[in-house]
Formats: sequence, structure tokens, C-alpha cells
Amino acid sequence: MTKKQELEQELDETHKRFISLVELIPESEYSLPSSNPAWTVGDILFHITLGPRALALEVWMTLHARGLYQLAMRYFPSRMFNRLNAWFGNRKRRISRQGLLKAYGQAHTAIKSRLRRVREEDLVKSVVYPVDYVSDLAGEVSVERLFRYVKGHFEAHEAELRFVLSSERRNDR
Repeated sequence: MTKKQELEQELDETHKRFISLVELIPESEYSLPSSNPAWTVGDILFHITLGPRALALEVWMTLHARGLYQLAMRYFPSRMFNRLNAWFGNRKRRISRQGLLKAYGQAHTAIKSRLRRVREEDLVKSVVYPVDYVSDLAGEVSVERLFRYVKGHFEAHEAELRFVLSSERRNDR
């Protein structure tokens, strides 16, 4: 199996796991607080849908505009990145199961499309992420690692949501 085939399988499995997670959480629980006081459970679910699309852009930047991307990461302060991330994640409109599934489906299509356009030898190309930019991606990050981060990003938030919801359900007893 090639690395690209392995990555495609990982992306498909992550997509299925997202669907399962969304189907597990009743919409009535989307308004519950998360461990991040600024975000609800629904906000975090929506935030997860942004990951694959953002990473598809980051892969493109790494391969086709590496110097510009490095410059932007060096001079675009992490606090601005975090504000932008919060703005996208903190939706004031209603978040629905159907909307989440549609958003992640579109993001999944975008990241798989990017993977199809990447050559096997491109997977080792890399950029350096500043330590304070995205802590999970600090240091030298290859294109392969960006694709793998779709799963890592999902798993980090999935664990958080499962903990928050199990705590909430225990408190309801």
C-alpha cells in the first residue's frame, strides 16, 4: 500500500468516525458548555468541520507557495490566528446535525481532492510552524503530517467532547 493510499484510508475512517460522533450526540446537547468556556459542544463540532478544508489549503501552500506561507506564519501572530479560529468556530446561528454532516462532507471532499493531486514524493516536503502558532504542529511539518493531522485534530476534540458529555450526563443523574 502506498503512503497516499494509507492516507486516503485514514481520511475515510476519520470521516466515518465524525459521522458516528455527530449521530451519537443529540442536537439538544449542542448548546452545552465545553471545556473551553467560550465554546459550546456544537461550536466544537463545527470547528472540527473546518480542519480538513484548512489543512487542504495548508498542503497547497506548502507545495506551491512555501516561502509566502513561511513568511505569513512568521508575521501573522498566533493571537490573530486564535481570534480567527474562534470567530469561525463560535457560530451564533443554529448548528444542526444535518449542517455538520454537510460541512464535514464538503471538507472531506476538499482534503481528498488535494490528496489526489499530491504526488507521492511531495509528501516529504515541509514547512516550519512556529511553536506558538498551532502547538500540535510546532516545528518542521511535512505534507504527510498535515494530512495525518486531520485525524489528530478530530481525535483531540472527540476525546474532549466525550469527556464533557459523560461528565454532563453523570451530573444529570
